[in-house]
Amino acid sequence: MLRQARPSDLPLIDALWRAPENACWIEPPEDGEIEEAIDAGLAFLWEPQGQPPGFAVLMTWVPRVMGLSAIACPPGQGTPFFRALLTHVFGPLGAHRIGFDVTADNARAIRLYENFGFTREGNIRECWQRPAGDWADCYLYGLLAKEWTP
Repeated sequence: MLRQARPSDLPLIDALWRAPENACWIEPPEDGEIEEAIDAGLAFLWEPQGQPPGFAVLMTWVPRVMGLSAIACPPGQGTPFFRALLTHVFGPLGAHRIGFDVTADNARAIRLYENFGFTREGNIRECWQRPAGDWADCYLYGLLAKEWTP
């Protein structure tokens, strides 16, 4: 169900990333960001049978320290998708740590991350302006490989 994205997946990932239902949670990709992630083996598709797909794009901050650039999945698929992604991050990718920020009002995502053992490591006030013009606070989250239990 989780697979590494191929160059032919670029239009699908771009469309999912820019979908209106995701616009209030994740900012659009930067020019070339998806292509770079695909080339680096850091873009993934979640393809649950009979349901719409999800995607995740990772980045390497420094060796073995990963960041989650963007993630979106259909309702009800967050837990299996995130489990598969983290298993890949801490397994084949050999990450020591993964971190990211999330808007403070994204309760569904925060619940998912905390259920997986992520620690809230900080707050950033009014750090992201949404397409509607309002400013959102963000929380920083991180998880170490030694804290991960598949």
